[in-house]
Amino acid sequence: MNKKKILIEGWRGINHSYAMVNQYQLLEMKEMGLDLQHLDLPFYNPKWNPINNDSGFEGEDKQRIASIPSPKNTETHDTTYRISFPYRYYAAKSEKLLVFGTSEFQNIDGFIYQNELKEGIDNPGLKVITPSNWSKVGFLNAGFDESRVVVVPHGVNQKIYKPISPLRRKQFREALKVSNSEFLILSLGAMTKNKGIDILIAAFSKLKVKYPHLKLVLKDSSNLYGIRIRDVLDNFKKQNSKLLSENVVKSIISISDNLTQSQLNGLYGAADCYASPYRAEGFNLAPLEAAASGTPIVITKGGSTDDYFHETIGLQIESSLQKNKNATHREPSLDSLIDQLSILIEGKAMRLNNELTQQFIGNNFSWPVVTKKLVDIF
Repeated sequence: MNKKKILIEGWRGINHSYAMVNQYQLLEMKEMGLDLQHLDLPFYNPKWNPINNDSGFEGEDKQRIASIPSPKNTETHDTTYRISFPYRYYAAKSEKLLVFGTSEFQNIDGFIYQNELKEGIDNPGLKVITPSNWSKVGFLNAGFDESRVVVVPHGVNQKIYKPISPLRRKQFREALKVSNSEFLILSLGAMTKNKGIDILIAAFSKLKVKYPHLKLVLKDSSNLYGIRIRDVLDNFKKQNSKLLSENVVKSIISISDNLTQSQLNGLYGAADCYASPYRAEGFNLAPLEAAASGTPIVITKGGSTDDYFHETIGLQIESSLQKNKNATHREPSLDSLIDQLSILIEGKAMRLNNELTQQFIGNNFSWPVVTKKLVDIF
C-alpha cells in the first residue's frame, strides 16, 4: 500500500507557539516515516525571522526540520494540514484539509479571514484541530459542527524537558543570583493580559512581606510581541504604587533573551515553582514543560489546563467564569493564588510526586503520543 502524502503548511524556524508546535510535530512525523512536504507560509509579523526569533532547537533536530522538502506545483497530496495565523479556511487541492487553531477567549472573530469562515464551515472535508476542550468551544460558537472540531493536545519532549541534576540546578541559580535558601517562582510568556502576570505580581508583592526569601523570575517574549517585563512592572506600579515596593522590584528578575530548549529546561529546573494564574489560554504548554522538568506548578482551575492537570504535578487556583458578548475567560482568585503558593513555600503540598508526574506526561502528553492522535486523523 502506498503511503499517504501529507502537506504541512505552516511556520518553521521561529519560536512563536504555533511554529514550535509545528516543529515538534514535524520531528515526530519524520520519525514515523510519513511522506511529508512543507510549505512555509508568511509569518504573521513580517519582522519575525529565524535570526531574531530563533526556535531554540539545536543540532540534528534543527537540520531534520529544515530537511523536509517543499512541494512542487504539480504534486498532489492526500491531506493538507495548516498551522499558522490567521486561520486559513480556503479549500485545499487535497481531499482532506485540517486547520489548526486556538480560541483563548472562546471567540475566533479576528483570528480568521472572515470571507473564508463560511467556506470552511460548508466544506465537509475540513476539520478543525484545537489543543483543548476549552479552546474547542470557540469553534463551536463560530458555527462548526462538533464532529468536525477535534481536540489534539500539545506535548512535551521528555528528552529535553526532564529533571535536571543538582549541579546544573546550582549553576542556573547562581547565574540568576539566587541562593540555595531562597524560594524561586518562575513564569514566562507574552506578558499579555490573558497571562495573568498582573495577578502574579500582586500575589508576589503580598507574599514577599511574609516570606522575605522569595524571588520571582519573569521571562518575556518581547522579541515576538514587543512587550517587555519593564513595561508590565511600570504599568502595574501606576495602578498599585503602594504594593510594588522597591524591595519587591529588587526581587524580580527579568529575562528577555532567546533561550535554547536546553537552556529553558535549565530555567524550569532552577525554579522551586512555576506559576501561571492565566485568564485565557488555548492550551498553556509552559506549565506542562515545567512539570516535566521536575518543578511543581500552580495554574488556574477551570480553563484549558484542566485537560492535563494531575494532582501529582501541582496545585490549582480557584477562578470565576467571566463572560461578555465577545469573550469568555476565567478570573483567577488572588487570595487562592496566595494560598496555593504559600502551601508550596512552606513545603505542605503532600500529593506532589515527580516519578508519577513523569509517567503521566509520558503516557498522555509526550509528543509521540499526541502526534499519533493527529496522524490518525490524516
